[in-house]
Amino acid sequence: MGWLKSLALSIVPAVLVSLPAMAAETIVFPVGKMNLEVSIDTLENYAETGLLPDNKPLETYLNWLTPSEQRQVRELLKTRYSFDSEATARLLKSPMVASFLEYVGGLIKTESGENGSEAIYSAVMAATTNDPEGFNILEILRQFPAESIHVDLEEALDTMVRVVSLIRQTNTVIASLEELASAEVSASNPVDFNQMPDLRQRGALEVSKQTLSLFDWQRNRQFETDFYLPTAVQENATTEKSIPVIVISHGLASDRSRFEDLARHLASYGFAVAVPQHPGSDYQALQELLAGERNDIFEVNQFIDRPHDISHLLDYLERLNKKELKNQLNLEKVGVWGHSFGGYTALALAGATIDFEKLQGDCTPENKIVNPSMFLQCRALELPHSEYQFRDPRVKAVVVLNPVNSGVLGQLGLSQISIPVMMGASSGDLLAPAVIEQIQTFTWLTTSNRYLVIKRGDSHFFDVNKSNMSEIPGMGGLLSPGVEVTRNYMNALSVAFFGSYVAEDLQYKPYLQAAYGQAIGEEPYTLSVLKSLTPTEFSKVISGNTIGN
Repeated sequence: MGWLKSLALSIVPAVLVSLPAMAAETIVFPVGKMNLEVSIDTLENYAETGLLPDNKPLETYLNWLTPSEQRQVRELLKTRYSFDSEATARLLKSPMVASFLEYVGGLIKTESGENGSEAIYSAVMAATTNDPEGFNILEILRQFPAESIHVDLEEALDTMVRVVSLIRQTNTVIASLEELASAEVSASNPVDFNQMPDLRQRGALEVSKQTLSLFDWQRNRQFETDFYLPTAVQENATTEKSIPVIVISHGLASDRSRFEDLARHLASYGFAVAVPQHPGSDYQALQELLAGERNDIFEVNQFIDRPHDISHLLDYLERLNKKELKNQLNLEKVGVWGHSFGGYTALALAGATIDFEKLQGDCTPENKIVNPSMFLQCRALELPHSEYQFRDPRVKAVVVLNPVNSGVLGQLGLSQISIPVMMGASSGDLLAPAVIEQIQTFTWLTTSNRYLVIKRGDSHFFDVNKSNMSEIPGMGGLLSPGVEVTRNYMNALSVAFFGSYVAEDLQYKPYLQAAYGQAIGEEPYTLSVLKSLTPTEFSKVISGNTIGN
């Protein structure tokens, strides 16, 4: 079980923020009337040799971990990172990261018992400044501005128990849902997918790309969109309104270029695909934060601007369709594909509404530490609490992968959706945990056509791959790139789903079943496709009972 490494690599600031507070020369864990003390030298020796000859209590705690998990601990202690000190300071002071830092400071305190967030900040900054060639966690630990650090062991262990319990629960739930998918396969008529087109492969059509520059005068907002067209449109070989349209919405701190493979894949099957850049919550916003040109990684109004961006884009395409494309685009039936924060965007366009009352109740420190996406979702509470309506009637179907939605939309908001939805989850997603953010929220959908897709072993970062990792400087080994085979899963299922519900082509319907997921799934990244999961069935799975018992 790789939960320890996954946790560290999934929460980028956490590795560099929480661990530094756990030592100077000595870490003190009050246990009843006694103190358990661990020196930095002991940890350094453990990282190098795996031995703890002079600290039996710590050895006892570490023996709770499997040998594989212990190796991961040692790797994390020794791995070197390189971050610009000024950029690090701005990131740590941004509202979402600062909120996380404040929580950690409540667990890891100064010698006088005060919140340790400022001391943690100082330790990280000292480490990034002292060694421009890079540093490891052990070197950060030595920078804590005190002789000893006092850790609230009871609360820290409680936090870890909640995180580990969620990870283990995720594995149990997904195993149960895989059994349900297998039962669906057994109950369905056999389909020989080897005799059908392989939707993981590019379609037959050549694809062109152009960049559109849009300006919304009402919102004083400018943004660019990459627009992909199949050759059939350029050659004017189609009839009026015959080309279906798909819009792809990127996630927080991402950009439109990272979805070019998906866009070209869809376009090769005959879709016109538009990928807008959402200024204020894109990679450029992160770069501007690190450069000192803004003080936040995103603008709170993005909860409103993002869905409006796509509606404005559709208005623009309607004008373009009449003037230049001879009405070949069908903009009466549009599909929207969204990842992470883009998943929220797609669901809002599908008709989901913001549930401020539920969000207020969900925004507790305990929820945030287990579900880091709540650090983002809870920022919506800064908006005026109005009844926002983002539904665009042109949007007829949505695919959302790793969406953030449990608090900001909630059951009340998601139940407003009446169009087809495909919701994808990744078992290794610790930023938007699958059980909380996708599997549970899928049961809140009331639309008749809904599909749950589960990718075992994949992470949150669908948009990060080996080819674009170099474009994200300073991340070192902190980001786990999306797996190519699972990207192919989503390419294929997106073609099948939009082919069925946007293009209304019946040839794609056979792909939307559990048997197809089983047919193309490859170990260890198995794929499950479920047509339904009710709240009652979900409750049985959570309680440890298999569905049908």
